Amino acid sequence: MARNNKLLLMKKGDASGQPLAGALEYGELAINYHTSSKKVYFKDSGDNVRELIDSVQVQTKADTAQSNAIADATALAIALG
Repeated sequence: MARNNKLLLMKKGDASGQPLAGALEYGELAINYHTSSKKVYFKDSGDNVRELIDSVQVQTKADTAQSNAIADATALAIALG
């Protein structure tokens, strides 16, 4: 017999960011749908609240890291002559 399970999410619509670890159960998901937050959070087994980010945020972080690495390499090359 098939079981119907319902997935419930904690949800917020304000800009305050991630929930506190005490507000989440292990593996529970919390979503903040505010324009400035837009993240999904979960609590891991170490009582840490972690966040899932979307592909746009991943690309932005990758672009920033690449720009920083290029700037650091340029500065090092100038310093070494």
